Amino acid sequence: MGADLSQRITDWMIIISLAAGTLLVLARFIDRSRVLELLQFPWHGQSEEFSLRFNSGKVKLNADRLLILAAWLLFPLLIVALKMEGNPEAILLYDWAGFFRIFLLSGLYLVLKLLLASAVGYVFEREEASLQSQNLALAHFTWIALIGGVFAFLTFFLPLAKIQFYLIGGLVLVIGLIFLVRSVYYSIKMGYSWSYIILYLCALELIPLMFLYSLV
Repeated sequence: MGADLSQRITDWMIIISLAAGTLLVLARFIDRSRVLELLQFPWHGQSEEFSLRFNSGKVKLNADRLLILAAWLLFPLLIVALKMEGNPEAILLYDWAGFFRIFLLSGLYLVLKLLLASAVGYVFEREEASLQSQNLALAHFTWIALIGGVFAFLTFFLPLAKIQFYLIGGLVLVIGLIFLVRSVYYSIKMGYSWSYIILYLCALELIPLMFLYSLV
């Protein structure tokens, strides 16, 4: 099993991590301060302002978009670590096919969520506010995928057993709760009703994400 395990890891995990690392280096080269802002933003006093303007502006290659691409690449590592539930042998269930499945499904989730948010914002005449809420969600997703993915990659090589599952799961849960609180607070500031807030969180955040997790 050791040989198989080593082969599976070197077949895709290290390659994907190197690709994501290259994107992070490029992002740091383009805008070092932006990368540092992202790494610190969940605990920073200006976190809401940062997240609302994350990935905003003209459609061009910048540090934010490189960070999103790196997060998208690392996201499957985080999902695999959570699905393993502390069982090291479960890694043998995942290979390149498993990676691309999670990779494509998560990309589809992000794109559809953005399109649905635009449609909902248009219907309620709050398109700009709706897009800003997606910036907020995307900033938290990027942080979770980057930090969680890197941490998950490291724990694949450490004999942590179920501790790795609880550590990674706890990290995701804490940042997820922070995102929910900030999302609700932003929606209240924008004057949305509680029925709209609950509908938004369920239809565009919680249910699609849980469905995605169940698929992979």
